[in-house]
Amino acid sequence: MSLSPVLLFISLVFPFSAAYAGEAVRLDCLTRQNVLISFFKYHLTTMQWGKHFQIASGAHKDHTQSGVRYQTYSFRNGDDVVYFPENERWFIIYADQKKPERCRVEESFTYPVVSLPRYSGKEDALS
Repeated sequence: MSLSPVLLFISLVFPFSAAYAGEAVRLDCLTRQNVLISFFKYHLTTMQWGKHFQIASGAHKDHTQSGVRYQTYSFRNGDDVVYFPENERWFIIYADQKKPERCRVEESFTYPVVSLPRYSGKEDALS
């Protein structure tokens, strides 16, 4: 395949791909019930429940002694969210507890890219 058909293929496929700003999963946990975990670019992860909001930077990837892969997101308040991608199971380990609490996935979705209007500075800010 020469270069021009590859470029043609890329130009035809990518304009039709959906753009998204991030991904999210809504969890139902016993203690906090409705927990929203959002994943954005640059390794930013957020956790929201009720009026509470926490952030985490990056994920620690590891595996159990039996070889099961998992990811841990450590939030600023000391809570850890653990995700097992092979069986799609989620757990929260609260900062003041040692035992993990299993959560059930309510939904998962992607955030659309939002195009905000550009401020040109020419409009009257205050009249």
